[in-house]
Amino acid sequence: MPLTGRQALGSIEQALADLRREEAELVSRIDRATRSLTDLQTRQGEAYRELARFRLDNQAADTLDSRLDKAAREARRLLEKRASDHKVLSDQLREKETARSEKQKNREALAQEREEAASRMDELMETVDAQLETDADFLKQKQITEQAARTAQAAAAKAETSEQDRQEKSKAYEADPLFMYLWERGFGTPEYDRRGIIRSLDRWVAGLIRFHDARANYAMLTGIPERMAKHAEHCAEMARQEEEKLANLSRKAMSDAAGEDLAGRIDQLSDRIAELDKDLQAMDQSIDTLSRALQEYAEGEDDDYKKAADELSTSLKTDELEDLWRHALDTPSPEDEKIVRRIEDMLERMEQVSREMRQDRELQRDISRRRAEMIEVTQKFRRSGYDDWDSTFSDNSLTTVLLGELVKGAISGAEYWARAKKSHRRRKPRGGRIGFRHGRGLPGCMGGGFSGRGLDGTGRDSDGGSGGFGGGGFRSGGSFGGGGFKTGDTF
Repeated sequence: MPLTGRQALGSIEQALADLRREEAELVSRIDRATRSLTDLQTRQGEAYRELARFRLDNQAADTLDSRLDKAAREARRLLEKRASDHKVLSDQLREKETARSEKQKNREALAQEREEAASRMDELMETVDAQLETDADFLKQKQITEQAARTAQAAAAKAETSEQDRQEKSKAYEADPLFMYLWERGFGTPEYDRRGIIRSLDRWVAGLIRFHDARANYAMLTGIPERMAKHAEHCAEMARQEEEKLANLSRKAMSDAAGEDLAGRIDQLSDRIAELDKDLQAMDQSIDTLSRALQEYAEGEDDDYKKAADELSTSLKTDELEDLWRHALDTPSPEDEKIVRRIEDMLERMEQVSREMRQDRELQRDISRRRAEMIEVTQKFRRSGYDDWDSTFSDNSLTTVLLGELVKGAISGAEYWARAKKSHRRRKPRGGRIGFRHGRGLPGCMGGGFSGRGLDGTGRDSDGGSGGFGGGGFRSGGSFGGGGFKTGDTF
């Protein structure tokens, strides 16, 4: 059984939530390690003060004690401020993630409701076909729509032929510099406003090249394509209107069969989902900003941590302490040997904590990168309508092995997305023999286009956007004569 788009997106969202939790736990662990490291440095300073009191005279010990104590107080003040700022950021991140989780739950509920409504509509499609097969109003409108489509197609063909004629036959006129000089000045028209010698010279040139006869021919040559292009545009608009009337009759038949405007409700649900998608994207950006700010804290790159670390490290690297340490090692006694051993244990512990922090920081950067790639994948899924009712995937590993590889960072988001696009399929609703021909009038999530939904009859373009009137109807292929007006499928 193929994987549905909603199942695929749900699995990715769940994996993303798990990765966010893992990242949050890692950030908390790094923060605890940072506080543990500064605590060890503070305790190291206290041990040095004990050693100073034991080894130095009272005045020297008091001087050293005062300097170490001042550094410890300043570091403590900076770290308390840092902890407060960190807590504010952490609380904001939790609030944003909680709000996002609630919004995502709302989206999932709406997507499920939409899928159930679309499945019900799919089950009624053949019933609607049977009703419309003998519906006189529908059959009459079908004939009108077919004729309007043929008229629009013929008008477009004539406009293109007329433009081709203009391009071919106007070459001789446009190659004549004197003719084009007078034409561009508007000679022989009310717009011509030259006076005196210039007007006399222009009149002389016009007589020389028989401009008046040539101007009338050229005006006719250029005017016909313009009029035919406008006529073709008018025919195209009329065809669109007739096509929409036919689509409305299909929708009315579905509403009668369902006992409600089922197609309208599905489109309303899709609109609400689209609004939630915009909100989710904005929230993802906000969460990413907060996560990057917390990552700076986790890596010890914030100013308060740098200042606190400098205060402590500078106070513990003075010449007096080095001399004190060397003398204690050279002339050990039972009392100072205990202190020296305690300092050595703290140094060893500090090195271990620093090593673990470096590893965790590297892992945190990697998780942040993977999280960003997964967010991009979810946004592409939503923009492309890959969780719509008609979306399926032939590759079930998108929610198992491949998703696991993406979470672990073994493959990139671009690689995962390429596999998803390759295996993506869109199923067609049942019926469609009579009503909702070529998807006209179907909700966008069922592959249809109606009232501006869908350029290609799917309700989406390749990048998840939306185009003009859909369902295989009329499309603009550029200006008339340059590829010209094109029609899509006819009834």
